[in-house]
Amino acid sequence: MTSSSEPMSTQEFIRRLLSPERAGNFDPLQIFSRCPINSHDTVADIGCGPGYFTLPLAKTLINGRVLALDLDDEMLDACRERVSGARLGNVETLKCSEFEFPVRAGSIDGAFLAFVIQASPDKGRFLKAVRELLQPKGWCSVLEWYRKETEMGPPLERRIDPVDLEVMAREAGFRTMGWRDLNGDHYMMTLRNT
Repeated sequence: MTSSSEPMSTQEFIRRLLSPERAGNFDPLQIFSRCPINSHDTVADIGCGPGYFTLPLAKTLINGRVLALDLDDEMLDACRERVSGARLGNVETLKCSEFEFPVRAGSIDGAFLAFVIQASPDKGRFLKAVRELLQPKGWCSVLEWYRKETEMGPPLERRIDPVDLEVMAREAGFRTMGWRDLNGDHYMMTLRNT
């Protein structure tokens, strides 16, 4: 079964996103070691939620900067609180809309998208909007769900398999740099702005 029929509150969802069990599936430092990150990059964590990946990303970017973007005010508040508690001065939290980001076009080195493409009502348009933010040859690392039944996660019809994501990414103007399995349920793909 992929999801519960009862809607989850934002606070419950935040608790689930920050749960210790999640760390068993997603070790941020291991994931970032597979991204083409330089310590001085400016990286947008698009769909940052409560900052599960934002904080370790900020620690990885010791001479760089993280733009933590989300649609949801409660998620951004939770992220800000965690960033403040960790005393990280290189993170800026910003509210965005589905396809518009408060970031100058061509101004960032990289983008990190953890499980956000599957949630977009127009995945191709979303990828094009992300690509516009990147400098030439900028990178985009994507974490997504395989299109298969799992105990938890988004509905099956929203999930996207790696081969389909590669096609969408090329249509959006990206070059795919390959993908790898993370844990049997999730995968990671790296894209490059052409």
